[in-house]
Amino acid sequence: MITSVEIFNFLSHKKNEIPFDNGVTVFIGENGAGKSSVIDAITFSLFGKTTRGAQDTLFKDGESQAYTKTKFHINGKDFQVLKQIQKNGNGKHEIFDESGTIIAKSATEVAKEVSNRIGLDYDTLKIASIVPQGELTDIIQSDKGIKLRGLIDKVMGAEKFLEIEDRLKKGIKEFRQHLDDEYGYTDKDVIKLDNEINNSKKIVSNSNERKIELQEKQIVIKKKKIEFEKKLEELKIIESKKTLLDEKENSIWNTVKREILRLSQESEEKTRRKEKCEPCLEIIKDKTKTDDLLNLVKRKKIEFENEITELETSLGFFKNRREIAEKIEFTDGECPICHSKDIDLDPNYQINHIKEELQKIDGKKLELKNKLMKISEEMLDHERKNNEIVKAENTLENFAVKNEEQIANWNNDLISYKKKQEELVEFSEAENITGLVEVIPDIKHELLQIEDLQKEVMNYNPNEFQELKNKFNLTSDELEQINQQIGQEKNKIDSAEDVIDKKTPILKEITLAKGYIVELEEIQSSIFSTKSETFTGLRYFTINRISENASQYLEKLKTKIHHVKLQQEGSNSIKIECDTVSGSRPIKNLSGGEQVCVALAIRLGMAEMMIKSPLKMIVLDEPTAALDPKHREYFVDAIQQLTKHLSENQNFQFIIITHNEDIWDAASATVYKFESSTNGTIVNLL
Repeated sequence: MITSVEIFNFLSHKKNEIPFDNGVTVFIGENGAGKSSVIDAITFSLFGKTTRGAQDTLFKDGESQAYTKTKFHINGKDFQVLKQIQKNGNGKHEIFDESGTIIAKSATEVAKEVSNRIGLDYDTLKIASIVPQGELTDIIQSDKGIKLRGLIDKVMGAEKFLEIEDRLKKGIKEFRQHLDDEYGYTDKDVIKLDNEINNSKKIVSNSNERKIELQEKQIVIKKKKIEFEKKLEELKIIESKKTLLDEKENSIWNTVKREILRLSQESEEKTRRKEKCEPCLEIIKDKTKTDDLLNLVKRKKIEFENEITELETSLGFFKNRREIAEKIEFTDGECPICHSKDIDLDPNYQINHIKEELQKIDGKKLELKNKLMKISEEMLDHERKNNEIVKAENTLENFAVKNEEQIANWNNDLISYKKKQEELVEFSEAENITGLVEVIPDIKHELLQIEDLQKEVMNYNPNEFQELKNKFNLTSDELEQINQQIGQEKNKIDSAEDVIDKKTPILKEITLAKGYIVELEEIQSSIFSTKSETFTGLRYFTINRISENASQYLEKLKTKIHHVKLQQEGSNSIKIECDTVSGSRPIKNLSGGEQVCVALAIRLGMAEMMIKSPLKMIVLDEPTAALDPKHREYFVDAIQQLTKHLSENQNFQFIIITHNEDIWDAASATVYKFESSTNGTIVNLL
């Protein structure tokens, strides 16, 4: 049972603590006084949820932090749950045991711990234990049959069926996924897997037959290949001799070609030497004469150069005399120094004399230069001839030629080379190998070998060898194809047998798994399904039980309705029939007060079935709003009787929220008066 709730800065409450007793607790007050806020405070502390929307709307005006604390007694133990919030986003949610030890301290863990302790989650508690204002008669309205059906499904635990159904489906799906991960197949692949194994067995059978046929063919072809190979080996010996014969003949002809080429190269070389050396022998004959003439010309050149040098000196001397003579020249027959007129003049200081001497020297100098130029040209000519002689000597030295006899020997060699070339060409064109020996004696030994080989290959037919070789190659290719085909069939057999070996145990496991899944699907469809007979029967039982419970509560409410009967109508709605003193009547034909009584009886009937948890509580918000004074009194009496009846074997709480204060004056109930004030809701115990 709920033992108390403490509220701080929550909705209209500043700070209030409201104790609860076993039995009936009544909240009285005007609208907006904070009565319903107490229920929100309880659910907020237990589960962190209310019917008020966002958490920011739960703070009392002007406050930045709030908390609700609910204490409850379950199975002989006391617990308290604290939910604290702050506008900056911080807060905490904690549940304590009777020793004050925290046993959970996060929103998720606390809600989970509370659900485990009281046996109800928030949604179930709302439906089973809390009837909001205006919703008491909702479930009996003719156009609200779907809602009543939904509540009845909650009463009978349909969500558990759906949960188990989902778990079974999920389990089957996960089992199939496990099979797929483990084996690559699921229970849906049994036929496919069986076909694969049978196909593999057929492959093994067919491939074995094909393999035997190929192996028999292989034996025949191998025998043919061996026969061809034996004959081919015999012909290969002759073929090798034929090849050797061709090689030796080619060798001789290549030798001839090389010899012709050698003779040609030797001829060209000696012709080149002859052409270079013959003129050189003629040139060096004038070597002594050329040297003497060159030396004579060189001496003359030196003499001319010395004479020109002496003349240059004389020219310098007379040029100096001319400068002096110009300075002492007489003016008007008088010496410029002593002014004497009667003086004998020195002709060496006379300008005219000096000019004559300079002209004579320049003439001799010019004559000598012309002679020097001419002698230089002669010297160049002699030097050129001398260079030609030196060059000729170097050429003869390079070719090691000392006399004309060597040139004559070269001429004889050229005649011999030409003759040999002509003979070699003649024998080559006539293919006369024997004649070649006369010109090239060294090939005589090879010629004897060729004659022996020609005798040995005389009857050899190259076409026969090639034909036999082609047959051998064809037989080898055919045998290779047979071997490949045998290998292919063997691979097919190995692959198919591997499939059989691997997939046979898988088929066994998958078949077994399929049986399990079929059983699970049968359980799921026949029991844990909203369309199953089990579920349909449970709904029928639940509707009847609610009808029986509601009829008992109607008796305690002292109405004219003796019995109420709920019946499923269609797939989603519930029809309500009421037995009265005047006969059976539909719910819509009852008065407003009677409808409220029926609705209350049905809710109590459902609550009695739903509340299997240790927390026995039902909240009724304005349940008497549509009742007349007489039926209000009946309601109060009925509630007290119900409380006494329900509390005989267990604690049971009714929390009534109402405007009607006077009907509770004589009732055995704890009554709290709620009043609004500027500082928040004030709660007083009456």
